[in-house]
Amino acid sequence: MALGLVFMSLLLSWHALAKLDFLYPVWYSALAIGDHISHYGALNRTGRQDFVLTGPEEHRRLFGAVVDGIHGRGIPLDQLVYRDRDGNVLGGFLRAEEVGHLRDVGALVDKLLLAGWSVTALTVILVLLHGRRGLCLPSLARALLGYGILLGLTGVVVGVIGPQQVFDGLHEWIFASGHPWFFYYQDSLMTTVMKAPDIFAAILLTWLVLHLVLFAFLLAVLRHLSSMSFFTHPTEQP
Repeated sequence: MALGLVFMSLLLSWHALAKLDFLYPVWYSALAIGDHISHYGALNRTGRQDFVLTGPEEHRRLFGAVVDGIHGRGIPLDQLVYRDRDGNVLGGFLRAEEVGHLRDVGALVDKLLLAGWSVTALTVILVLLHGRRGLCLPSLARALLGYGILLGLTGVVVGVIGPQQVFDGLHEWIFASGHPWFFYYQDSLMTTVMKAPDIFAAILLTWLVLHLVLFAFLLAVLRHLSSMSFFTHPTEQP
């Protein structure tokens, strides 16, 4: 049941961050993405050097459009264009290989969200059944201790293998052979705007923190609900 709460909090925190474009405006400043775009935009090797004429608002719009695209909403990914500071269309934002990769990401997100909602429904049912049996959920300290040990072991494994090796290995394992997923800054406006993979590390850290907060909150709420009298059978009198 505690494992189910992990999935619930991961799902809810993902949705919350997606609505906020994963705090891209914050990372735009913190990671100096504007300077990064100015440098690599001028070095673009696919005829898009004029991307340096775009501004921060356009960069935020494009990132938000990509987020919408992998969630199946907004402008179709193959129709995204970039504009200069006066609003004039300069060209197409994504190449065919990038559109294909983002569609692969969108398909993966759909599967994970479906699994997340299924686990959420199962967890709610388990909580209700658990409460009717007169039992209580693990304490917050116990649950966080166990989860903290799991996260710590995961961090050690990633540290030993190497974050870059883990990142590359997961991509090679998840995405089909022959589907490009690695793009150089000089060839891709998408990775330039994202400053990948730096922004992925920032998003992952933010997601983890928000997820842990929601996990603690949900556990506290469900512990309270499972102990309420309307969940349990009346105690039999001798």
